[in-house]
Amino acid sequence: MRMTKLLFVSILAFLLTGFHCASLQAQDAMPSSGTGMKEMTPQMKQMKAQMEQMRTQMVQMQALMKDAMDKMAAADAAMKTHMETEQASMKSQMALQQAVVEHLQTMSDHMQAMSDRMVAMQDATFMGKNDGAKIKKDKGMTSDQK
Repeated sequence: MRMTKLLFVSILAFLLTGFHCASLQAQDAMPSSGTGMKEMTPQMKQMKAQMEQMRTQMVQMQALMKDAMDKMAAADAAMKTHMETEQASMKSQMALQQAVVEHLQTMSDHMQAMSDRMVAMQDATFMGKNDGAKIKKDKGMTSDQK
């Protein structure tokens, strides 16, 4: 947008300079009080030609400015689309990462639960062996006592 404003100001300055130069040339071309309208006719034709040339340049400049503004609008639209796509991609990536973290947490919880069960089973087996040994000792004592 700044480029457009800068271009517009430059064109405006150029045109104002052209108008100023044309008015100075017209003042220089002003006939002295003794000359008639016939002598002014060629100068008027020259001024009309200069004005027409300036109009043509102005139309060309306006066309260039419109083209530049259209290109800038297209670039802005493309940039907006790109940014929206990048944002959607980042959101998707973050959702995927969150899902992976949640899955890993679930797996970790499951592994911890399995580990706790294994320890409980080992404790139960160990206690069962001790109970069995005590029972055998008790049986052995009872048989010895008889």
